[in-house]
Amino acid sequence: MEIAIVGTGQTNHARRRTDVSQAGLAREAVVEALADAGLTMDDVDSIVVASGPAMFGAVNQPEKWLADALGARYKPLVRITSGGGTGLAGALAAMNQIKGGSARRVLVVAYDKLSEGALQASISTLYDPFWGREFAVGIMGFAAAYWHARMERLGHTEEAAAMVAVKNYRHAMSNPKAHVKKEITVDDVMNSRPLCWPIKRLDVPPISDGACAVILAADEDAEAISERPAWIHGMAYYCEADNGADRLMIQSEPLQIAAAKVYKESGITNPFRQFDVAELQEPYTCFELSYYEGLGLCPEGGAAELIASGDTAMGGSLPVNPSGGCMGANPIGATALIRLAEAAMQVTGKAGAHQVEGAERALVQAGGGWANLRGVAVVGAEKR
Repeated sequence: MEIAIVGTGQTNHARRRTDVSQAGLAREAVVEALADAGLTMDDVDSIVVASGPAMFGAVNQPEKWLADALGARYKPLVRITSGGGTGLAGALAAMNQIKGGSARRVLVVAYDKLSEGALQASISTLYDPFWGREFAVGIMGFAAAYWHARMERLGHTEEAAAMVAVKNYRHAMSNPKAHVKKEITVDDVMNSRPLCWPIKRLDVPPISDGACAVILAADEDAEAISERPAWIHGMAYYCEADNGADRLMIQSEPLQIAAAKVYKESGITNPFRQFDVAELQEPYTCFELSYYEGLGLCPEGGAAELIASGDTAMGGSLPVNPSGGCMGANPIGATALIRLAEAAMQVTGKAGAHQVEGAERALVQAGGGWANLRGVAVVGAEKR
């Protein structure tokens, strides 16, 4: 069975969307996705709500609040949550519903209204209470240790990571939905406020309010709905231990496992040459460098050279995050679905000012949990 994305929608992302409630924010993305597909809620069989932990929005069981706002009354509705990777996990759940025969058309909506939640309290209570709570300041402590472990061995220097920030902030300037749009330099990043060495303020994406929605459909339904669906060639989501001491700090093993599985399904043998565009979820600049290597876009230790070459910038051989990635907008529970939606927009020619010319195959990466969940997807203009 082939499954495709037939509609996408996004809100305008901002630090605080005081003009709408959380339910209204999600509805905004859903209305746009339905319009993009030329459908109504009557045409949708099932709904997956994907959001960050309940404390992110300070609302327990938020799917109940959203049901009427989305027009989901009397329809199957389930909520998925896994932190930053929630959106991809939600899309995978939708695919499994279609493959299992319970639905033909599934709407996935992911959102976070972080301006109303208890973000730090949620992150601080994410860890194992005995073995992981020493990192209670949040994921930044682990991210800094993860980056530091790779600096000397793999050359993931502060300057190389700063180039990621420069690229992604620049790309976001062409994205009308982005929250942050500004031109910066490597020196700006290097001189920005230290947070947890080697992480500095401009290595970190913003915190945003925002939502994203996609509509998935099977086979003939997809072809009947859209003249050019974005076909999902493969998708996988894997995890590892939540305790940092039990992990390989040089590379994310779940990312490599997910990539290997999806590449096999999609017939990918040379990722850098076979993809036209990539949307990678970079919660810190250092992660994008490690993703280059974990996804096989360059050899181990080649990430600094790749970012410096300009090949991952717009106009390069493989533009990465033409949307601006998380640096442009970071509603945490929605960021992974945004990456998938942006990839679908690229291969269907709907990305507007940040369209990569001739893009026909896109790579998507997402991550969640305590940096221990990793997902990969491949989206194409043609069926497998």
